[in-house]
Amino acid sequence: MKKRMFFGILCYIISLGCLAFCGYFSYLTFNGTFSELQGFLTFILFWIGSYWFSTFYNQLTTVKGKDGKKKHLIAKTPRRLMGDAATVISVALIVFWGYLYLTRHTSLLSFLSDK
Repeated sequence: MKKRMFFGILCYIISLGCLAFCGYFSYLTFNGTFSELQGFLTFILFWIGSYWFSTFYNQLTTVKGKDGKKKHLIAKTPRRLMGDAATVISVALIVFWGYLYLTRHTSLLSFLSDK
């Protein structure tokens, strides 16, 4: 059980690290350091990695008890807070890319763009 907990937490930390890289590459794309295509493809790569490691975290910290019911190795509140934090960051990054696309490639939100 302690190994599952350790690897579950490790997967969660890697998931957050992938989201941090997503944010970093999104920032570099926004500033013009990367092209939009390179930034988006790198973002997608790390975003998918974050999703995978989040799934691994959920699978590692949930076990079946002897009675067949699910048992969580982490208490309900911390587990929910950890999952919600990763979800909020992930959705915020996707919304940012939507904003970036709408302001740079359509005239829909051109009044928000500096260009």
